[in-house]
Amino acid sequence: MGRKGDHGGGHGGGWKVAAADFFCSMMALFIVLWILGSSKATQVAVAAYFNHPSILKGEGSGFLSKEGLIELKQSMERIRQEEAADSAASVEAALLKLGLEGGGPDTEAEKGALTASAQQLENALNESELLRDIRGQVTIEFTSQGMRIQMEDLQDRPIFALGSAEPTATGRELLGAVARVLTPLPNTLLIEGHTDSRPYSGKGSRSNWELSGERANSARRALEATGLDPTRIARVVGYADRQLLKPEEPFSDQNRRISITVTYSGAKID
Repeated sequence: MGRKGDHGGGHGGGWKVAAADFFCSMMALFIVLWILGSSKATQVAVAAYFNHPSILKGEGSGFLSKEGLIELKQSMERIRQEEAADSAASVEAALLKLGLEGGGPDTEAEKGALTASAQQLENALNESELLRDIRGQVTIEFTSQGMRIQMEDLQDRPIFALGSAEPTATGRELLGAVARVLTPLPNTLLIEGHTDSRPYSGKGSRSNWELSGERANSARRALEATGLDPTRIARVVGYADRQLLKPEEPFSDQNRRISITVTYSGAKID
C-alpha cells in the first residue's frame, strides 16, 4: 500500500515551464505590437540593430556595427526624402482641390495650403544644424497679397557678405531651404531687397538702391538654382531704405532683409 499523501512526486514543476513559455510569448507579442505601432525611423533602427549587431560597444554606434550604422543612415535619409515628398504632395493636392471647388480661388482655403508650406519651412529650419541659430531672423506673415517670408540680415549672423550681394554659406542654405518648400507650389512670387539707412560705403557711385536690388536678384538666382521655375517670379526689386521694417530705428540691422511673397491665385500685383 502506498503511503497517505504520496502522489508520485516530481510532477509539481510542469506549470512553471508552461507559465514561462506563456510570459515569453506575451513579451514577444508586445514587442511586435510596439514595433508595428512605431514610426518608420524606429522600425529601421531596430532592424539595423538585429541585422548588424556589434559584440563590442563602440565599434560603430553603441552596439550597432559600422555596417549597420551606414545602413541606418541611408534608411533614415530615405525616410526623410519620402516624408518630404509626401508633405509636398499633400500641399499640391490641397492646391489642386482649390481649382476644382467653387469655380475659382478660395483665399481661406489657399491660406491653409500656404500655412502647410510655412510649417515645412519651420521644420527645415529646426532640422538644419546651420540654420537652427537663425530661426529668429525668419518671419512668416500673411498679407492681402499672400504669404510673405522675410529673412533679416543681422550683423552677427549675416545672410549676405558685408556690403555685398554675395550670400554667405548660411544665406545659401537658407535660400535653398525656402526654394525646396516653394518649388511644388504654382503661386507667383515677388522678391524684394531692403537695406537700413546707413549710407553705402562701397566705391564709386553705388548706393543702397543698387545693393538692395542686387541682393534681391541674388536671391532670385539662388531660388532658381535649387529648382524653382523661373516663370513663377513676377517681380524682383530693391527698395533701399524706403520701406524700413523698424522706421523708428532706421539703422537697425533688422531693416536689412530679403522679402519673398507667395501671392494668392489671382491676387492683384501692385
